[in-house]
Amino acid sequence: MSGPLVLKLGGRSLEAPGAAEALAAELAAYRGACVIVHGGGGEVSAWCSRLGIEPRFDDGLRVTDPATLEVATAVLAGLANKRLVAALRAAGVDALGFAAADGGIIDIAPHADAARLGAVGRVVSVAPRRLEALLADGVTPVLASIGAHAGGLLNLNADDLAAALAAALHAGTLVLLSDTPGLKLDGRVVATVAANDIERTLAHPDVQGGMRPKLRAAAHAIAGGARRAVIGAWAGEGSLGALVAGGSGTTFLAETLEGTRA
Repeated sequence: MSGPLVLKLGGRSLEAPGAAEALAAELAAYRGACVIVHGGGGEVSAWCSRLGIEPRFDDGLRVTDPATLEVATAVLAGLANKRLVAALRAAGVDALGFAAADGGIIDIAPHADAARLGAVGRVVSVAPRRLEALLADGVTPVLASIGAHAGGLLNLNADDLAAALAAALHAGTLVLLSDTPGLKLDGRVVATVAANDIERTLAHPDVQGGMRPKLRAAAHAIAGGARRAVIGAWAGEGSLGALVAGGSGTTFLAETLEGTRA
């Protein structure tokens, strides 16, 4: 039996009026278990700017100083999470929202580059039992990318969190939504990449910014047990179905293109 869908939400297109409701309707029609992970980088940056805090990034990852951490926690674990849960429940999805800090599901530690990135964490391990129980009960967990370590809070890269969950749950598909329609190399979207080609792909000069952590997340998910990962954009009704079916975006396969396990 195929594992659940793990869906990481992202991209400015989902911030457009009506987009959350359209996605919620598509998820309500989806026949299968689903775990949703979200960041909300655009909204965090917007609130930082309103408060006079300059958003900073390093190799596609947010630099999180103490003030930025407070904003990220308030926006992600609060406003963004509950707004998404409300939209899902209105569409008939039995959504339950919480943060990666809750329930002892996600064990995290400071990022290896914390001196450079600030209050940023990395996932050490996932205890999937509670998530599996929720999925078995027909619940759709909605996780914000804020974790807890040693009594404090740390910002998590949502792609990395989704990848760790996809690996632990042996997901059938990990979908990483982005602002771009997929991985673009030499001006075109690449339809399929074998898992054993991801490291080589990372060296391509066209792979920049936020696409780099997405490729690393895809590699981690597949190495940990997910069947495949997809990077693509939300482009309105039907987008999710097309991405899951492999009809759009870039699909990263656990098998090589010749069909042998990587």
